[in-house]
Amino acid sequence: MTRSTRDVSKQGVGLRKELSLLELTIIGLVGAIGTGILFSTAKMAEVAGPAVVLAWILGGIFYLFIGLTYAELGTAYPEAGSPSRFS
Repeated sequence: MTRSTRDVSKQGVGLRKELSLLELTIIGLVGAIGTGILFSTAKMAEVAGPAVVLAWILGGIFYLFIGLTYAELGTAYPEAGSPSRFS
């Protein structure tokens, strides 16, 4: 039985510079929805009544523009490191 070895010094060390579509989707959903949707919906419906549906739609549109902004920044600055690199 032989043991294979790798030369670690020649490999690039650091963060990957790409994310899969699934990873980006999950990050976007968690960032936009978080856990607030689980706990705040009943209170929002109590306060706003039927208008809560409109509030969710407007909030979704708002987060859509934020997501598109991050997509544009990620294209303009293709570096690993998340939004901290954009500033």
